[in-house]
Amino acid sequence: MLRSIGIVLLSFAAIVGGDSLFRTSLLSQVRPVILSPTEQAIVDPPVSVEWDGPPRMRVALRVSGGETHDFGIQTSPFTLHAEDFPREGGYAVNLQEPSFPNWINATRNFQIEAAETAPAAETEPQTDGNGDPIIQLKDFLRALKASRTSRDRAHQRAKFLTEELSTLRSENERLSKELEKVYQSEEQDGERSNQLERQLTQLSDQLRGLADENGALRMRLSTVIPCSLWGYYSFPRPNTVPLTRKVLLISDLAGQVFHNQADCETARRTDTSSGSPCFCVGSAWTG
Repeated sequence: MLRSIGIVLLSFAAIVGGDSLFRTSLLSQVRPVILSPTEQAIVDPPVSVEWDGPPRMRVALRVSGGETHDFGIQTSPFTLHAEDFPREGGYAVNLQEPSFPNWINATRNFQIEAAETAPAAETEPQTDGNGDPIIQLKDFLRALKASRTSRDRAHQRAKFLTEELSTLRSENERLSKELEKVYQSEEQDGERSNQLERQLTQLSDQLRGLADENGALRMRLSTVIPCSLWGYYSFPRPNTVPLTRKVLLISDLAGQVFHNQADCETARRTDTSSGSPCFCVGSAWTG
């Protein structure tokens, strides 16, 4: 009884321990999870990249449709500053374990919007003795820096749009050429189809003419009498040696011509000089 209880308790402890091990330490080491930023989030720089998994990961930032910047091996959390984002738009942060990058990795997509410049605190401008405001050098440098940053950002945006426009133009030209080839192929297929239809019409007319001619010939053939004159060979003096020359009889002693085989056979049976069966002597084909 005690042994059974011990085995049950040991099995329960093994299950709980294995479940905890695989759900916390081992699983998190094999499948890292990016905690921030969230998927498809719209954030303003700086951006904090935090993950749950191996403590040291290779961090890379890829611009949507652009290049990838490698930040090397970093620890969680890792901060991406405003200068790391060359423009507004889509970005993807990729984490890879240095030893097994193809097996242990994670990716998170997000959007960047430029942070609005906070309005400067309203202070009373300094004036000189005549009441004119005094422009300080630091304010001028700050404004110049902001102007240059805006100009560089506009140039980068214009460069990106120019590249996209060039790509779209190339794709448009390629599609136009393919569409032209399709039109030419359709025209050739249409001409070939029309030619085949004309040939089919001609063959149908010829076939119809041959069928009519065949029908006419069959009708004429059905009206033809197979044989119109019958006869047999006869030896007038069969007892002579050598035999006399045979003659062809086509009528009986009364002069009735054999127009059918039955009349010929009747006369031949009564003729002792007959030397052959009755056969067709004249037909519609032979005259």
